[in-house]
Amino acid sequence: MKTQLNQEGQITIPSKIRERLELKQGDEFLLIVTGNEIRLQPIKRKRLSEFRGVLPATQAYPGKTTIRQAVAQSLAQKSNQL
Repeated sequence: MKTQLNQEGQITIPSKIRERLELKQGDEFLLIVTGNEIRLQPIKRKRLSEFRGVLPATQAYPGKTTIRQAVAQSLAQKSNQL
């Protein structure tokens, strides 16, 4: 496909390509220059939910209340040491 550089130095990515690559406004890109060639590579951020199950669980999830209490205790101990 062909596109054109405008006065502000911007190009438009055709809608077919944006749809195919699921590109959205605000997505970031990496520009790779090799000789006279420019490669535009989307930087896709992963949602936290996509990492679920990547690492083996070493212990059962105790629940957010237990975790919040443990964090509060830890912060209290650190502030008492100051």
